[in-house]
Amino acid sequence: MMPYLIGLAARTYDPEGALLAPWRDGAQTGDLTRRVSRTQTLDGGVAISDRGHSSGDRTVIVSLEGQPRAMVERARRLLRLHGNLTVSMWDGCYAGTPSDFNETRQELTVLISGTA
Repeated sequence: MMPYLIGLAARTYDPEGALLAPWRDGAQTGDLTRRVSRTQTLDGGVAISDRGHSSGDRTVIVSLEGQPRAMVERARRLLRLHGNLTVSMWDGCYAGTPSDFNETRQELTVLISGTA
């Protein structure tokens, strides 16, 4: 069985701007939500506003704990040099922006901005 992978790639040319990270405990691909709000009305009821689903509401956390140093360095490099990434996961490909790298937990956080 092939392990589940998360792919990260710079959206501009960079021969070292991509990596495939295996799924690890601690990785998160973001909860799926809808943009829904509920407001109480004066007659005692409620009004629901449903603006649908947006991929841009997701945050992906890639866990690199226990991975080779070269992979961790590549993730740090993506954060330092690239503001736009393509993130590929089991459910599709997305555009994202690397937000931060947590040294203690060896985690890269990517904010999804939409579909790629």
